[in-house]
Amino acid sequence: MGRLFVGAIVLGGAALGGGQLYDQLRRERARPAIEEHWKAARQAVADRLKQTEPLEFGAVWATHSGLVCGVVNGRGSFGGLTGMTPFAVDGNHAVFALDVSPLQFAPYWRACITDQWITILEGSMEASWCATRRGQERCITRSS
Repeated sequence: MGRLFVGAIVLGGAALGGGQLYDQLRRERARPAIEEHWKAARQAVADRLKQTEPLEFGAVWATHSGLVCGVVNGRGSFGGLTGMTPFAVDGNHAVFALDVSPLQFAPYWRACITDQWITILEGSMEASWCATRRGQERCITRSS
């Protein structure tokens, strides 16, 4: 009985490791398509923000379902910088936290946060002015 139990634990551990290996293989196979999708998603973000100058992106990632999520700093309608703002791109439609009510944006962002499958750009996930390049030069970080 003891050997059977130990064997079950060893097989269970191998299955868990196999699941991680399988996900890694899926991620590697999906990366080229995700990078192509990122080009369209980036254009959707730029089109929505109506900006011709390069945008400043923080962290950007893709979910298993195909959402492209992240934070971006752009200019508002009055020309001032908005600070890092969360976004999600579903297909070719960019949705920003500031565009819709929190209740409408929450399902997108929940899906984004709970499924950070493929990292597209490394960077801060902080949504504020202090996360921007200019903000990092001027904001003071205090430790407790």
